[in-house]
Amino acid sequence: MAGGGSWKVAYADFVTALMAFFLLMWILNMAPEESKVVIAEYFTPEYWEYKASGPTSQQGGSPLQNLGKNVDDANLNISESQQTQFALNKEIKQMLMADALPETESGVKSDEMGTLMYVSSDIMFEPNSAVLTPKGTELLNGVVKIIRKYNVFMVIRGHADPSETGQPKYPSNWELSAARASSCLDYLIKTGSINPQKLRIVAYGDTRPMVANETPEDRALNRRVEFNFFRPEVLSKSLAY
Repeated sequence: MAGGGSWKVAYADFVTALMAFFLLMWILNMAPEESKVVIAEYFTPEYWEYKASGPTSQQGGSPLQNLGKNVDDANLNISESQQTQFALNKEIKQMLMADALPETESGVKSDEMGTLMYVSSDIMFEPNSAVLTPKGTELLNGVVKIIRKYNVFMVIRGHADPSETGQPKYPSNWELSAARASSCLDYLIKTGSINPQKLRIVAYGDTRPMVANETPEDRALNRRVEFNFFRPEVLSKSLAY
């Protein structure tokens, strides 16, 4: 019969696909629950919307920059600490939306270590200074509520862009980024009565840009303050700076 052997090729392709399917099922069955949550987030529309519009970090880390954006925690088979982190992510996003901060100048990222909120220094501080703006103090008041509600530790990271000199008050943008992180720390401790043992600060100057410093918009994004929230047990195992 003409073409009588063609079915063998189709059958071989079917068997190969079936073997690949069962191999995938076996791998998923062996994967820990945390990995399954990460994989599931990869296939959500929100993840791809963020990939298409959100900034790209040059620091590496988890690809799930918007982990838990619109997740129904009650339907996820995850640990209590993971559910807490999802709730924390949502609350931070709601706070940024309530403060009407532009998406191009603020955002939230998340990985297995904790949750990071970043805000442009143009929103937080007066130009080329570490003096908080009214919008900056309003944002820090929201940070106070989050720290109290979720009992988290936090590392505040100060960043600058190459165009910021820090002059005349600061010798360089290293000192400027450190002063901005310190201003946030002082406000949280003095105004919010936050335990200093829960807070850390670090300054990076212009050494860790989020995007290339090619346009004024890029530089505005790179001069930022990051608030990295950690559960107590996470920070005790790693400096996570």
